[in-house]
Amino acid sequence: MLKDSPLSYRDWKGNFVGFNADFGRLLCETIKMPCEFHEIESTKVVSSVAKGEFDFTMVSLIVTPERAKQVLFTEPYRTSKTFWISQKPIGQSKQSRVAVVNGSMQHQWAERNKEKYGWTVLPLGFLPDLEKSLRDGRADAVISPSSTALDIMNSKGLGENLAARSIESDEFNNPVAIAVNPADKELCDRLNTALKKIKTNGKLDLINSKYYSVRLF
Repeated sequence: MLKDSPLSYRDWKGNFVGFNADFGRLLCETIKMPCEFHEIESTKVVSSVAKGEFDFTMVSLIVTPERAKQVLFTEPYRTSKTFWISQKPIGQSKQSRVAVVNGSMQHQWAERNKEKYGWTVLPLGFLPDLEKSLRDGRADAVISPSSTALDIMNSKGLGENLAARSIESDEFNNPVAIAVNPADKELCDRLNTALKKIKTNGKLDLINSKYYSVRLF
C-alpha cells in the first residue's frame, strides 16, 4: 500500500483508507483471506513482492515486461493513462521543472525526454507530492497517472489555473493489475476469480463512486 490519497492513505486514527484500501478489503473478503496492510515506498513495491515479503499489492501497478519477469500479475482491472499538467503544453515547456514520482513509468519517460525539452526533472516520493509541488512552486508541471491527475484538476485554487493533456505514448496506455508473490499462483488465480465477481456484481463500481466523480474502470 502506498501513501497516495485518494487511492490509499491513513486517517486520523492511523487506519488505511482510500480507494485501494477499500478495494483490497473487498478482495480479501471475497476470497475469504485475512489481510494486513503495510505502507511501502513506490520504488520497493515490485522487489518486495518478488522476494515474498508481501503476498500481493494494492498500488495501481502498471504491467510491464520487466515487472512480469519478477512477479505474477492478475488480469488487468483497468487501463492507465498519463497526463501532462501545466499552464503550458509540452511543446512550450522548455526549461520547465517537471515533477514525477520517483521510480515510476512517468519518471523513466521524463528522464528519456528531458534533453529534448530542456526539462529539469524533480523525482518525488509519493503521488500526493505532485500536487504539493505545484502549489508550493517547486514544479512548473507534473506528469501524473489518471487518478491523481483527476484530483489535481479538481483541487480548488489550483486546477482552474492548469490544463491536463493526455500524453499519447504506447508506454502509458498500459494495463493496471495486482502484483502477486511469484511463488503463489493459487493466490493469483483466486484474485482473478474475485476480480471478475466484484466487477460483475457492482461492488467495485460502488467503491469507484465513493472516491471519484468519473468511472476509472
